[in-house]
Amino acid sequence: MCTCMPGFGGNDCSLLACGSPLIDSSQRPTVPSNTGCSKCDDGFGGFNCNVCQTDAGCQSKTPSRTSFLGNENMVCNKDPEVYYDSFMSCAVRAPELTGFFPGNYSLTLDLNPVNKSVNAQLWLGQAEQFFCSAPNCTLATTEQNGVVQTKWNCPVLKCNCITPTLMCGGVPGPVITLGDTIDSLHGPFSLTCPHGSKDCDFFIADLAGFFPTGLKMVDCDMGECVFPSEMQSSVTTVKATMAPGVIACLAILGALILLLIVICAVARRNQLILSRTPYTLNTEAASLEFRNVGYTLNKDGLQILNGISGAAPAGVVLAVMGPSGAGKSTLVDILAGKRKDGKVTGQILLNGKQVHESDIRRAVGFVDQEDTLPPTQTVYEAVLFSAMLRLPEAMPVYRVHERVAEVIEMLGLTHCANRRIGNVTSRGISGGEKRRVSIALELITRPPILILDEPTSGLDSYSAHMVVEQLCKLAASKTTTVILTIHQPRSDIFYMFDQTLVVSKGSALYFGPTDTAADYFQRRGLVCPPNYNIADYLLDIAMNQELVAKAKSFDDVEGEKAGLTSGAQAHVSGNVLSRRSANNAHSNTNTSETTRNSYETSVRMEELGSSSSSTASLSDNSPLKKQKTVYPSSFLTQLRVIMKRNVQTLIRDKSLLVLHLAVSIILGVFIGGLYFRVPMNLAGFQNRAGSLFFMLALLGFSSISALGAFTDTRTLYIKERSNGYYPPMPFIISTLLFDLIPLRILPSIFMGCISYFMIGLSPVLETFFKFLLILVLFNVATAMFCLVIAAAVRTTGVASLACSIVMLFMMLFGGFMINSGNIPAALTWIQYLSMFKYGFEALAVNEVATSKLIDTIQGVAFNVPGSLILQKLFGFDLGGYWKNMIVLIGYNVLFIVAFWAIVSFRLKERK
Repeated sequence: MCTCMPGFGGNDCSLLACGSPLIDSSQRPTVPSNTGCSKCDDGFGGFNCNVCQTDAGCQSKTPSRTSFLGNENMVCNKDPEVYYDSFMSCAVRAPELTGFFPGNYSLTLDLNPVNKSVNAQLWLGQAEQFFCSAPNCTLATTEQNGVVQTKWNCPVLKCNCITPTLMCGGVPGPVITLGDTIDSLHGPFSLTCPHGSKDCDFFIADLAGFFPTGLKMVDCDMGECVFPSEMQSSVTTVKATMAPGVIACLAILGALILLLIVICAVARRNQLILSRTPYTLNTEAASLEFRNVGYTLNKDGLQILNGISGAAPAGVVLAVMGPSGAGKSTLVDILAGKRKDGKVTGQILLNGKQVHESDIRRAVGFVDQEDTLPPTQTVYEAVLFSAMLRLPEAMPVYRVHERVAEVIEMLGLTHCANRRIGNVTSRGISGGEKRRVSIALELITRPPILILDEPTSGLDSYSAHMVVEQLCKLAASKTTTVILTIHQPRSDIFYMFDQTLVVSKGSALYFGPTDTAADYFQRRGLVCPPNYNIADYLLDIAMNQELVAKAKSFDDVEGEKAGLTSGAQAHVSGNVLSRRSANNAHSNTNTSETTRNSYETSVRMEELGSSSSSTASLSDNSPLKKQKTVYPSSFLTQLRVIMKRNVQTLIRDKSLLVLHLAVSIILGVFIGGLYFRVPMNLAGFQNRAGSLFFMLALLGFSSISALGAFTDTRTLYIKERSNGYYPPMPFIISTLLFDLIPLRILPSIFMGCISYFMIGLSPVLETFFKFLLILVLFNVATAMFCLVIAAAVRTTGVASLACSIVMLFMMLFGGFMINSGNIPAALTWIQYLSMFKYGFEALAVNEVATSKLIDTIQGVAFNVPGSLILQKLFGFDLGGYWKNMIVLIGYNVLFIVAFWAIVSFRLKERK
């Protein structure tokens, strides 16, 4: 026979004596208690007969302490607000437990605000299953929206499961045992009891898998014997609060809205300032001189250009000729201030002054050899696009349209002004018309210097003649200096040029007036055959290195006096009298007189010394000060014009939009039909989880279409940015809006709305909107990831492969295919990079965490909370919805910033 501890008795010291309070769990015997109290003393009740019922009951016992006032009698406090030491006895509604351990559950507690402790026991019938103790608790009684409640919060919890009770491995053996789980509990713990109610909530965070909403305590009977002087209420009124995740989302949304308002206000102010700023259009041509221009590739050290010098005085047409590979395009790229990957040396003077590349780019209009045009726009719309962005903001709209019509008429494009430009998949205007549209885009601003790379490439002889004739008229008007490369012009086109520079393997073979080219080579023993196009003969010489050496070795004193050179380092002083003007003025003179006048008025050449300035580098590290790029149109105008073009593209090329919306609707119906009205059993749980993950997979892989959509516009953006149409920001904003809203957000909403109700997911409205929010955030995040890859990788095939592989790996570590707890330690970090993990966990927690699975296994009925499955099967955090949502928002922000950085700093024209 053992000696029992105070309050316990029986053969095994396990019987709790009637009227005895709970004692500290560290002093409890670890043997089961098999009986409660069948009859309580007068004035007391509850499961353990320690809950006071009346004031008389409290006064019938000798108090354990004395009153501060000395003459008070104890009273029975039945309110949840505790002052000294209260006892509670409640019935427990636990369907999660009754499915495995049938019976009636009770919970008894000892609440002590003096010691800041809570002790609790869980009973199944008359048998105690486990007991817990929680020290260092805090007690608060608050009033919120008129409801007063008392809440205990305890950070630490220590529990012991009493063996061999039914829940802790007793006989008969249950489906599961909770012994290890209960013994490993460590808190936190909370107890909430509203005043005026007999119901309380008992919540242990570590048991959230079993009891996601806590243990519901009903028919609670509580009371403590206390002196009236001790009853000092501490009710605190608090305001209604929202979940931290909701507060964080609202804060982020508010910050974004505020930032957007500030940006719009500043942009509007700048637009008003520009619209009221007086403007002037260019009316005078500029001269361009280049000295000792050289270019060497960085990769293999190959020299492309070797000390080429020349000049284009204001109002002339300079033609750069030479065979393929001679370096013509490289030379005009450098003259136009284009960024080059290799090393550029030499000196370029604009109106006689050495300036930075940025100043040259502002003064030069450049027409590339390849036509990069918006396929869905008409000719008029494309030219108007250039005009709206590159003409001054203050210029009246009607004047802009007049200028557009003028340029279109000048280049003979009136007949096709309202036809779409088209591309290889959509037939549009002809190649020659596209060439003239490219020229029109640059002529719209009347640049002081217009440089064209192969403007007659792909044109028939008549169209080529017409284009060159218009360029010559433009130069003759003294508003624009024209520099162009041309491969093999016919003779009448060749003689339209004022100056000609012949290039052979990176060196200047001839530079001077076009009329004297034949005489120059004739003096060196290189005579053009009769009835032979002099332009073709010049190319024959440039391609034959023996003839090139012969031309360069000949010392023609008369030629040097006349100002002709074979490419010696030279500069220009004075202007060139246009050959066309000379012909008009001396139409009645003979050929020899015309030739003599050409010599007399040609560019005077002087040999340059080897000064350091003549070999100054033209690369980005030039000592010349770079001027800040100033765009003639405001940010809002740029954004409006670009968005208008995107709207036209979206409407006229409906395939991508219609396909995304149609696929989302069809797949929504398919998923809804496949998982139609899924029941809440084990198989239904698998189907629900599968449907959620399948939707994420569909949305994730459909986002790869962002690769092709951006690739189509990337080349156009690089060309327009290089030519000074707009900065990166309006393009980025417009691209994101017209990719994310119609192609990502709308399809995910359509698919979610259709499949959600067909599957029979939670009918709670809040749960439905939280479901849609995750779908949208996930789809936008995956689309932004694909846009980042598309911007960073130039090859579409490589970008597509990279996106597909990354998506597959993110799916693998998304939480559905492998349990996060079973991932090898060396690979666990990968799961935290998976957008599928955060999206799937948020959807699963949102849908399943508060549901219950009711099923029968081998004749045994059970009622299991879905949260337990999420924890044990997937390893998910039951309170992680808002955390996962914030992580997805973080992914979106990260990818948007990365996209902005790549587009702004990497997507630049490099030649």
